[in-house]
Amino acid sequence: MQVETPKIEIYRTRTFTDKLSDTFNFIRENWRPFLKYFVYLMLPVSIVVALPFNHFFEGYFKVLTIVQQSSGLDDMSIVWYGLSLLATVVGFMLAYVVLMGLVYSLIRLYAARPLRLNALAFDELKPELLHCMKRCAILTVASTLLVIVVAVVFVLVFALTFAAGYEVGIVLTFIGVALFYIALFALIPPLYLVVPIYMMEDEIGVLAAFRKAFRLGFATWGGVFAVCFVVGILSSVIESVTMAPWYIMSMVKMVVTLTNEGDAAFFGSFIYTFLLYLMSIVTCLGYMLSMAILSIGVTMQYGHACDKIDGVGVSRKIDRFDEFDNF
Repeated sequence: MQVETPKIEIYRTRTFTDKLSDTFNFIRENWRPFLKYFVYLMLPVSIVVALPFNHFFEGYFKVLTIVQQSSGLDDMSIVWYGLSLLATVVGFMLAYVVLMGLVYSLIRLYAARPLRLNALAFDELKPELLHCMKRCAILTVASTLLVIVVAVVFVLVFALTFAAGYEVGIVLTFIGVALFYIALFALIPPLYLVVPIYMMEDEIGVLAAFRKAFRLGFATWGGVFAVCFVVGILSSVIESVTMAPWYIMSMVKMVVTLTNEGDAAFFGSFIYTFLLYLMSIVTCLGYMLSMAILSIGVTMQYGHACDKIDGVGVSRKIDRFDEFDNF
């Protein structure tokens, strides 16, 4: 099979325009195999994740209704609400592992296969998919533990500031919160590079991936921020469109319940609940599709940073000097 379009090299220095064009050229070139395996893998995941997700927001709207009507919330409702929240978080974490496994297995196979992603069978995708899912699961667990540690430290520091006195605590807390948001703004763009670094480089560990992300991320901070901002806005359009039906249906139900206007019984019926569940599946699919597009854009930024800072693209071409098509 002859492929007419030039192959997109992951590791090469790019202008901002090149990063965007390579991101969407990659999607345009590979949308058929990507969509095929996205639906094949993410639709069953979305069907499962949508159950606690829908139940969580049902509980959330119920809490709002109870607060508005000044009525009490029974203990069982609180328990179910907490369980649905926990199940939603765990479900989206598992969905994230599957999604990132799919995205990066396709990117890696695109770079490695002579035919790119053309005629890609699932038997060929499966080993790479499982490998990427395993690495993403490790990174997700490590990142979660890191977030917990940071949160505990933040709470302890917050508590110690008030131990010095209420007025002093207020001042120190204000300064601490301001510094925290400044640090967060500075650190988030480099942290976006952790995932592509860890998923694309098999020899690197979790801590080394974080160190490399900070090194490359701070050196190309403006580029990371710009790519995440622009691609994030474009991909969020998909998320907004797919979320709109579920959101409108949920809002209508809450308003009718609060005002006691219209046929409130219909909004508690099986038909309406089932339709709302179907819309929540579409919402989950749209959210994960937007994440996949953003991940591809971040990967192009990662390849740019690797080549610009470390000269990875040049060294790879030297290693494959006998392959004329690389030049």
